[in-house]
Amino acid sequence: MCEPCQRRLARLLGWLVLDWVNLATHLPTAVARLQAIRSSSERVYGHPAEWASDMSAEIAAKLNGAHDALADHLGETPPPHPGVTEHRRIRAAWTYLECRIPELALYDETGDITAELVELHNKIRARLGLTRPRQLLPTPCPACELRTLYRTVAQYSDSVECGHCGHVIREAHYSFYARVVLDTILDNTAA
Repeated sequence: MCEPCQRRLARLLGWLVLDWVNLATHLPTAVARLQAIRSSSERVYGHPAEWASDMSAEIAAKLNGAHDALADHLGETPPPHPGVTEHRRIRAAWTYLECRIPELALYDETGDITAELVELHNKIRARLGLTRPRQLLPTPCPACELRTLYRTVAQYSDSVECGHCGHVIREAHYSFYARVVLDTILDNTAA
């Protein structure tokens, strides 16, 4: 795993921890049910906190699983397992994995683990309405020179970020880079 991918993996771990904090602290709690309700095989959420609780538990399980797999691979002490509070499992996984990104990058199962974590993070962001449209720009990144620049449009701001190396074009340089993009497009159409 290359160094930019390792930085993205570290950011992903941080985002999942922040997702867990947001779900665990900012969403309302479910109303206690006094009587039994019929159940079906399909999972239907009657209250936002039920979904938030399930997603929090899934984050804790996936991070705990990644922690367990890497600790087992490295022959180190296993993490706290289910039965321990989510808070402790999240904290243990973050503390363990955050400083072992290079070791995690060398682990064979990291591709599968990362794919699951990305899918979970994206599912949570989409359900919370935090997704924003992204537009691929036709110019290379000034840092890595790959054509992976994305413009993300938000309600109050725009940003340009490289999908490969994570380089962000600051707002102060946005107008300059917009001129560079326009010149590149004009040069390509003239040719």
